[in-house]
Amino acid sequence: MHIHHIGIIVNDIEKDSSMYKSLGFCQCANLVVDLIQFNKIIFLQDFNNSIKIELIEPIDERSSVYNFKCGYHHICFQEDGGNIIENFKKMKVGKIFSKPIVAPALNKRKVVFGCLKNGTFIELILEDKTELSCYP
Repeated sequence: MHIHHIGIIVNDIEKDSSMYKSLGFCQCANLVVDLIQFNKIIFLQDFNNSIKIELIEPIDERSSVYNFKCGYHHICFQEDGGNIIENFKKMKVGKIFSKPIVAPALNKRKVVFGCLKNGTFIELILEDKTELSCYP
């Protein structure tokens, strides 16, 4: 299991993406309007391709993050091969609290959300062996 990205909630995705670009990040995917969770999403990556962040701007009060403060929101993990949910449960480090949902910003791959025992929100990208396209 390894980190795919860090999710950050913002008020103004255009303004905040410019700020992160000034810090050495570049946009690595087009803006996605997620009408499942009612968010605007942009992925940025540092020039070394070692850190990826997801900027999340709520569209309206239907957004899954509408009532959250701006700033850090979650760490997203993925696993190459194997069952990430089974492996996460075996670790006994937290609980999954959502059913699988489609993530349009991840080329419609499914994700689940959970919480570590210390309160850290996490997102797990579910393995889809039929998915051959490159995703952010």
